[in-house]
Parts: sequence; C-alpha cells; structure tokens
Amino acid sequence: MSRVLTDEQRRRYHEDGLVFPVRVLTEEETDTYRRACDDLEARLGGRPRTIDVRQMHLHFPWAYALATHPRILDTVEDVLGPDLIVWATELFAKHPHDEAVSIKWHQDRPYMGFDSGATTTAWVALSESAATNGCMRAVPGPGGRSVPPLPRDGGRNATEVEERAAVDVVLAAGEMSLHDADVPHGSGPNRSSQKRVGFVIRYVTPAARPLGDRPTVVVARGRVGGDQFRIVGPPMATDSGRALADLKASAADHLEAMLQNLRRKN
Repeated sequence: MSRVLTDEQRRRYHEDGLVFPVRVLTEEETDTYRRACDDLEARLGGRPRTIDVRQMHLHFPWAYALATHPRILDTVEDVLGPDLIVWATELFAKHPHDEAVSIKWHQDRPYMGFDSGATTTAWVALSESAATNGCMRAVPGPGGRSVPPLPRDGGRNATEVEERAAVDVVLAAGEMSLHDADVPHGSGPNRSSQKRVGFVIRYVTPAARPLGDRPTVVVARGRVGGDQFRIVGPPMATDSGRALADLKASAADHLEAMLQNLRRKN
C-alpha cells in the first residue's frame, strides 16, 4: 500500500522515471533546513562548489535528520520498497544572477557506480525552484532513458537530449521530486534575484552492488545484509570545526570515488 504517492504518481514514476511535486516539509522545517544550509555555505567561504558540499548527513545531525525525514522516506519507500540506504547527500545552491553555475545534461548511474539494485534521487527544494532561478530540467519517459549514456563533456548525445521535450521540474519550497538514475537531466544558470537551494539525497536498496570499494552509508529504514557497504550510525553533536573538517575529507573521498566510477564506465 502506498504511503504518500497516489497510484497514478507511482505509475508515472515507474514509467517516466520522474515524479513531482511532492510536499514533504512544513514551512517551519523548510526554514530550519534552509538556514542550516546557508550557514554551512558561509562556513565554507560563501559560495562553495557542489563537489565540496556533500555527505553532510555523515557529520551534521540536522543533515542526517533531513536525509531520514519520515515523510521523505515514506515517499521513497513507495518506489524502492521498505529497505532504504542513504548513499550520498549533496547541496545544490545557485546564487542570484550567477551565470557561471549550470549543470550539463547527464545521467546519474555512471557516477554512482552500482551494477545492480534500484536507486532514486530525492531533490528537496529549500527555496522555490523555477525556470527563472535555474531549476532542474529532465527528459522523462522511455525516450529519455533510452538515450545512450551521455559523455561527461557533452557531445552528440547531449545535443540530442537538448532537442527533446524536456520538462522544468518546478518546485515550491518544501516540495521534492524523485528521479531514477537513468533519467537525463541538467539545469541552466540562475538569472533571477532569488537564490535557489536544493538538498539532494541519493537512496539505494540493499540489492545494490558497488563496482569499487565499500562506500560509507547510513541505513535509513529497514534491514541491510551483506558486507558490500560500510554502515555507520547517525552523527553525534560535536565540535563544529571538527565536523567541518570531517565533511571536507568525506567530500573529497566521495568525489574521488565518483571519478573512479566514471573511469570504469569509460
């Protein structure tokens, strides 16, 4: 029985690889998590690169709470089942009138490095995410997922995707989208006066088999057997400077793992 999504929404996800919008946070929760993300950015210099702001759930209790929020997990369970693992978290922020930050068309699977097991990405909007401030765009449906793996640096396949009928994944603050690992997606720059803030959570199931080393994960719900993951518990409240240093180390390790995954695919 579905916990959050309607039967039609679940059908759309399984056919299109994409469903949105889904309300998951209250206004108060959204404001709390938005302030935490803004504060983390400030402590990382003001405008850190996305590759430097990831794996927050391993080191900050607020990020762990967001990645394991019951409403989000109930929604993810509707598409992946009851056993859920948090493989990664990432902060995608675009500051006002910043033409430098955009995301080329890509698919997530080559970066994730699993040879089996279902995955989904929850894109949680902590601000409005619209076409004007660079919301995610995606190509849902069998047509999008049948595109050959996209090269990292664009190219012919990326051009073909751009010519398709991409949709704007428009979200209000406190809403989220889910997309699977094969859906082509990207985004343009923020040309507005409004900052865009998205907290991304990447979930996998226990059936996932890493191609490389054992990734560090958190069990968000259910049971996980086997030894393909290095399972850790929730972060403890600790010195903020130590947490920030640990975050930087985890972000660097995660980036290197993704680069190795891409090299395996190429």
